Amino acid sequence: MPGPIPSRPGRSAKNSLDLSNIYTSDGILGDSDNDIIPDRVDAMMISGSSGISLMPDLAGRIGMESTGITVPFVEPAVTLDDPSSQGTLVLVGTENTLITQLADSGKVELSSLEPGEGLIQIVPEAFSGDHSAVVLTGADQAGADRAIEQVAITFPHIQQRGKGYTTIEDVEEDLWSSLSGHSPVGQAAIGIYKLNQISEKLSEVHLSELDVTMSLEKVDPGLADYLEDHAKTIFDADQINVTLDDRDVQNARTLIQEEKIFESELEQFWNLFNTQVLPKASGSETIEIYARLSEPPELRTQLENQIRESLVIEGLSDSNVKVKILSAFKQGYSWLNEVIAPQLQDKEIGEIVINFMRNDPPKDWPQQAINTPVRWLHEIFPIDEVFARDLELDLDQIRFNEVDEGPTYSVEVLDPSGVLLLSDSFDPKWVLRPYFDRFQDYEKVRVTTGWIEALVDGENLLDQRIITDPETFWNYYQETTLPAIYDYVMELHKGLPLGGDRDAPFFGELTVELNMSEPDYRIGIDNEIHAPMDALHEEIYFGTIEFFDILGRNSRGEGLLFPGRIVPIMRPRSDGRPPSMNLKFTGFATSRPAVVVNYEVDNGTHKEIRLDIPKTTLEKPSARLAKVKSGATGLSKLALRVRTDTEHDLRDSLITVAATQNVDRTMVSASQIEATVKEIERLHTAGLYLEELAYPGLESLEVWAEWNHRLDPSNRRTAKIVNHGSSSSTPSWETLLPPDWKYTGERMVQWETPMPPSEGHEILAKMSATFPEATMYHTGKSYLGKDIWAMDLMPEISQTHWSHMKASAFKPTVIYSARQHANEVSSTSHVLRHAELILTDSEQREKLNKVNVIIHPFTNPDGAQTAYDLYKITPDYILHAGYLGPLGRDITSGSDADHPIYPESKIRGKLWETWLPDIFLNPHGYPSHQVVQLFSEYMGLVRQGRVTERNWGFNKGWFMPGFNFIDSPDFPRHKDAAFQIRDHITSKINSNNDVFDLNQRMYARYQRYGADYDPETFRLPMIDSVLIEMPLKGSQGTGSRGYNPRVTIWSGTTEAPDETAYGPYMELVAKAGLSWDEAILDYLYQGNHQIERNGSKFFGGVSLKMKRPRPPKPVEEKDDQ
Repeated sequence: MPGPIPSRPGRSAKNSLDLSNIYTSDGILGDSDNDIIPDRVDAMMISGSSGISLMPDLAGRIGMESTGITVPFVEPAVTLDDPSSQGTLVLVGTENTLITQLADSGKVELSSLEPGEGLIQIVPEAFSGDHSAVVLTGADQAGADRAIEQVAITFPHIQQRGKGYTTIEDVEEDLWSSLSGHSPVGQAAIGIYKLNQISEKLSEVHLSELDVTMSLEKVDPGLADYLEDHAKTIFDADQINVTLDDRDVQNARTLIQEEKIFESELEQFWNLFNTQVLPKASGSETIEIYARLSEPPELRTQLENQIRESLVIEGLSDSNVKVKILSAFKQGYSWLNEVIAPQLQDKEIGEIVINFMRNDPPKDWPQQAINTPVRWLHEIFPIDEVFARDLELDLDQIRFNEVDEGPTYSVEVLDPSGVLLLSDSFDPKWVLRPYFDRFQDYEKVRVTTGWIEALVDGENLLDQRIITDPETFWNYYQETTLPAIYDYVMELHKGLPLGGDRDAPFFGELTVELNMSEPDYRIGIDNEIHAPMDALHEEIYFGTIEFFDILGRNSRGEGLLFPGRIVPIMRPRSDGRPPSMNLKFTGFATSRPAVVVNYEVDNGTHKEIRLDIPKTTLEKPSARLAKVKSGATGLSKLALRVRTDTEHDLRDSLITVAATQNVDRTMVSASQIEATVKEIERLHTAGLYLEELAYPGLESLEVWAEWNHRLDPSNRRTAKIVNHGSSSSTPSWETLLPPDWKYTGERMVQWETPMPPSEGHEILAKMSATFPEATMYHTGKSYLGKDIWAMDLMPEISQTHWSHMKASAFKPTVIYSARQHANEVSSTSHVLRHAELILTDSEQREKLNKVNVIIHPFTNPDGAQTAYDLYKITPDYILHAGYLGPLGRDITSGSDADHPIYPESKIRGKLWETWLPDIFLNPHGYPSHQVVQLFSEYMGLVRQGRVTERNWGFNKGWFMPGFNFIDSPDFPRHKDAAFQIRDHITSKINSNNDVFDLNQRMYARYQRYGADYDPETFRLPMIDSVLIEMPLKGSQGTGSRGYNPRVTIWSGTTEAPDETAYGPYMELVAKAGLSWDEAILDYLYQGNHQIERNGSKFFGGVSLKMKRPRPPKPVEEKDDQ
């Protein structure tokens, strides 16, 4: 027996419905299967007797935005007896009885509409019940038509349709940032509101002198004069001084500025030689000098000659003088390469055995956590390949052997018959020092150091340490700079800095520019270099970030995240001159945005009042009403509801029962919102902050500050902002094109150098200008103010309107989002080259007929620019100052927060929400040569106390650091799809001979220097000759965004050794990335993607919908018939 006929689906109340989300499942559409793609119409359109000529356009738009339809969804108002039974209603036209009912009940105001004016309004709880209604009406036919047109044709945009142009949600977000104290204009307006409150407290006091300090982010240049004039009107003072403290990290005030020249290691050496060795020369038969200095090889050779000449002048025979100066950097490598290898030239060698001591914690610090057992092996990396090359040996003739006792290094060289040709040993010189001088007991580390040893007639005359130039700087940095920074932070925050990101950043910029005479050269093995200053860059950057983490944990138990901008600039030289430093540290006047008033009364008493400008937990504003005018585009008015906690500002009473910071952060009054909006309007009138909260096509912005849960115009404070003519118009990609540029078939994407954002975005513009399949659009701005762009690749669309939801439902989509860690330079290069080949190669172009491709070349443009600027100085360095975001934290940090510090952290999520891709790709990179940190137990990548990341310390080829897949009965095809993708990847990677050879060479090197001796840290799990780190088991598929398996079947990350790649090496690693790009596209292109259609009945109608299974279902086998 058939069951009862179900009622109309999708009649639940839409509590989040507002003007920004009409065409979503939060609005008038619905999602029946939780795949985020709307597949149902959850609203009924109720027509009036007139003013409905454009209703077909609205119905068509609704149908376009959904992959399903529910019919009927149109009914005349006169036939609807019980509107509360129909769910969400869209009330359209004039002479509409239901709109009249709403007007009569005071929920809609029609009497104030002028001729030709249209009204678009969300009415919560429109009739009896919880359901909202959308009202589209007007003063007359023209006004109603204009309201319908705005919603049907333009929404969710304000005026101009298209990606990158202003939407209603953009306005909501911007207003939210301003009223909650997260935007520059919001902080300025709230600061003035707080200043007014202080003036009220001092209204009955005559002041002889008043000093106002206001600390704000990104201060408008005209604010100082405005604030001074304002202060004069609200305070009774003989003298008023106003200071604006700019919290923009690029403009913060200088707190420390030092230019310093240090004593050099060569000065130390010559002083010891001239005072202790040379005086003994005249009466001696033999003198031997052994030294270790951190200087270039050619300078050490020159130094050896100078010493020898000095001793011969004193009367010694040249044959009785022995001088050898090794490098203090990688001392074991220097000994093997400069002492042992020359003795083996032209000898017939059977085997070289290099013994190295296992590295246990030092006896004086047995609890060392930063220890790595294979340190001494890593300090001679890659000596075996250097021996093989220089001595013309096979690599398997050189063998390493770990030992537990004896010298740090010993070497035995055998001839082909096994006879010993040479045997010798060596110990590096090192000292134990605190990891941080300010936190002595946190950790201790061994640091290789300089040395001089002199023997006169066989007797030891001198055996003394020489502090190397890097050590001299580091000692100063630890003893002077970091303690000064510590004192600044603790004084500013009264000894209790808030952990996490609540008060971040904690300073503006720390720039450390060093000039040093140091070794700095390529070894000639792949991209390996010998460069202590590369190691110093790493140490300054990661060490300072670590310092702030420990500072926070020591003070309040939570690290200080987003500390500030750290830029080490290394300038190596080879002239032996003393090292010099130029250091600049900038910061702020207060611990967080604040207004501070210091005043003196007539009796000479000095007092201070401080009010913070808090970043509050205010709820997101909701766009509820818009007005339009016939004959004009855009909106004449947009009204947004802001829910507050109270009507009046109760701060003074609330801080008696709760912590002041909690009150400031969580309690927002309608009076503060009203005052803030009015102050923003006054700032705009004065010509300030005109790029904020002013939009093309929006004449006025009205804010309803309401303190009741239910919409209640009688309990509302209202204020508005009028557009004064200057606005934050969307940047145009056409401006990125070179003047008079025309495409003539030349290659657009070069693989010679890393790409800065300007070059990469210019390439997007050229593609968009040339190829109809390419559409470039603005996605946002970075923390430091750089524009960020993306590009869609699809067959040309000639229609004015199309649906992302249908585009994603009908064809699979892949997003390539590059340069999250922006010193990983090849990802931008191969992703853009991939786009170029799709557009210019007919075989690749064909794939757009079956797959949508989205290109996002710079996730972290600030870091990319920093890395590029530093690349121009030291092109062979890793340049980790461009790795994270500009405040020393990953650029994606806070992406799910309401107001992330990095605004760009939300862009990936928005791309995902726009496209709902089948696959999301995030190509990465890692250092192209060995990572060294001189003062972190040599092997680098110590971050937040983690030492396990040392498995990234030298090359392991192109690899995937993880390959997550879903293994769940709820998603029965996902695991097979993931393994098919993996097969595509390995096949494509291995098909490129150059990439295959690079991988096998680097995998073998990683085995010899890592996995053979420390397999817990250095692993090499291989899949089809490619390093892919597979999980032990699949996941259950419970994630959101890029990990929502109902939408995205797989997300992938890769690692290429590309920090920093250029020239032929860039081409090599970019080839690997391109192979991966193409493998993923091929997988989607070759899939059997089919659209399934189905329908169902309900009482009084039917529902129809279409769906593309993800991943595609296998092709069913058919019999001969």
